[in-house]
Amino acid sequence: MTVLLTFNVIELDSAGQPRGPGAPLEIDETGTISFGSSSERDIVLEGDLISRHHFDLTVSDSRVMLTDQNSTNGTQVNNMRVGLAELGQGDVIDIPGWRLEVTSLSFGVTEPETTVSPQGFPHDVFGDDTLVDVGTLHSHGYPIEERKFCAVGGGLGSFTFVDHLRCYGVPSSDIAVIGTEKVSYATYKRYCRDSQIPDHERLRSNSLSTPDNIWGFPGYASREAFGGLLRGRLGGFKRIFQVFGEPTLAESYTPRAGDVFDSLDREERRIDWPAMHRQGQARCIRKLNDGRYAVAYTMRDPAVAEADRRRIIIADVLHLATGYPATRFVDDFQTFIVNYPDHRHMVHNAYAPHDQIYDAAEAANGPVYVVVRGRGIVASRIIQRLHEARKRNPQITILHSMRSKLDPTSGARYGRARRQVRTNIEIQPFNWPKSCWGGDLRFEYERADKAKRGAMLTTLGGTTTAERSDWIGIIERGTEEGWYKPVYGSIREILPHDDSPDKVMIRVEGEGGHRAELIADYLVDCTGLISDITRSSLLNDLIETYSLPRNHAYARKGDGFEKRGPTGLDVTPHFEIEGLRNQRGRVYASGTVTSGGPYLAVDSFLGLQYSALRSTDHLVTEGAHGVKNLGPLRSAGQWLKWCRGAKP
Repeated sequence: MTVLLTFNVIELDSAGQPRGPGAPLEIDETGTISFGSSSERDIVLEGDLISRHHFDLTVSDSRVMLTDQNSTNGTQVNNMRVGLAELGQGDVIDIPGWRLEVTSLSFGVTEPETTVSPQGFPHDVFGDDTLVDVGTLHSHGYPIEERKFCAVGGGLGSFTFVDHLRCYGVPSSDIAVIGTEKVSYATYKRYCRDSQIPDHERLRSNSLSTPDNIWGFPGYASREAFGGLLRGRLGGFKRIFQVFGEPTLAESYTPRAGDVFDSLDREERRIDWPAMHRQGQARCIRKLNDGRYAVAYTMRDPAVAEADRRRIIIADVLHLATGYPATRFVDDFQTFIVNYPDHRHMVHNAYAPHDQIYDAAEAANGPVYVVVRGRGIVASRIIQRLHEARKRNPQITILHSMRSKLDPTSGARYGRARRQVRTNIEIQPFNWPKSCWGGDLRFEYERADKAKRGAMLTTLGGTTTAERSDWIGIIERGTEEGWYKPVYGSIREILPHDDSPDKVMIRVEGEGGHRAELIADYLVDCTGLISDITRSSLLNDLIETYSLPRNHAYARKGDGFEKRGPTGLDVTPHFEIEGLRNQRGRVYASGTVTSGGPYLAVDSFLGLQYSALRSTDHLVTEGAHGVKNLGPLRSAGQWLKWCRGAKP
């Protein structure tokens, strides 16, 4: 399905009167678009009365839903304040200082879903062609840039690839980056913040990972230790001990979130990221008849005239790193928020803003019951945050919803190894076993055929949590004191409570058909992000247009393997998408887009750097795009520049 949603965006004066005729805003793809005063929003609306994250529009293939994000001054649709509302043509959204009129809304069926709309840009340029004529492309009059390299996605995957190019000596004038966020880590930071990992807390990141530094030295532990020494703190040596003692003699080292973001800020400035970045949404990619590629994108800036927002970049080499397509909303959760909009404030996804429930729970004068759904690292952080809230309101009770009980022998097995289980949670320092990055499991995976790779992906992945003494202590103490209670079974239905309209009723079905009803004030769902790459209309269009092969998950069945659902795109050991080769033109990818490919931990900091290294080295080997080899002397020189903060 395709959608065309058009607004007339009108700025209002203090009396609520229009300052002018307004400006058009066109949305023609599915997904969630955020509005607010923060620069991190997709659409920025300025004003003292506008919340940083005011509301979201969730555009599906059959409806458009508006969700107020607990804004201070509220959101009105057709003069009625709403928490959740379905929009139609003619509806009017009012927030302080702004009015958005829905001037057109239409849904059209195409099979399969594609970013190319039946009419208008970029269909008027590309049509149904898989190989577009360069001269015809220029004749349409859209602004066109020509670069050697273009990174599509604009997140950490794009950043690591571009950082390698710059350190290998490619000038910033040869590179363009297309992304919806101004800084590379904005989406990742938002997920961290919403899942209750503020800057002073530690990420679940391998100590080998330094996304701002392609050499890996000094790592975050070294920087933290030496930084502490400079401030007269000897405790920094604890971090060095962690690195050498993990995980047997010490808990695994992980960096503070704020330290990682600060280091990325510095490296972005050093490599001229702002000069290369184009803030917008990539809509379609096509091969050109001269061996290059055309990327059609739309700028995300309401201040720019609509005709000027539609642009094209032509490049010799593309890199795709579009990340996870969406936040997961399980069916029962989605059904509840659509059917009971007045109760929307009771249920929240852990990857979306929900700080208000902690504020409300802390301020309550009586018992507060919170259901936490899921048993992964995010669930553990939500439980830790609720434990902190108990310091202000000791009557908070945590009901931890998990599908099944795990005993100490239930941990996943691979070969002779078995994951440890504590408090019904499988324990693992990182989202993959550490040897997946550079040890035995990495080499075993690289040598395996596709079926065995798929089985390893299924077995070695899964939901785990790092063994942190503070978190384990919270669970054990909560269980003993009675304010932490595990609940086993699958949630079947979420409903408002009949007798208590300010509470939610959650029906759970356990083993043997045993049923229970949980009465709670809030539900926080921690089931994660959607990894299905076809949910990205850009990728789905590429897959269907060029018949790109996919990887698949597998599971062991007897002496063989059973093929399961598709995962990422099939890429070479250099992370090239061979199905998109175009004469000398090359397309590379990284991150979850390549899941099931030549590397297990593709969605980690180190995985992104590894794929960027392999792709950049491949460009050097081919010798067709001017990327020079980073030999020992050049590498040492570039590292010294990194140490000084000098431009590459």
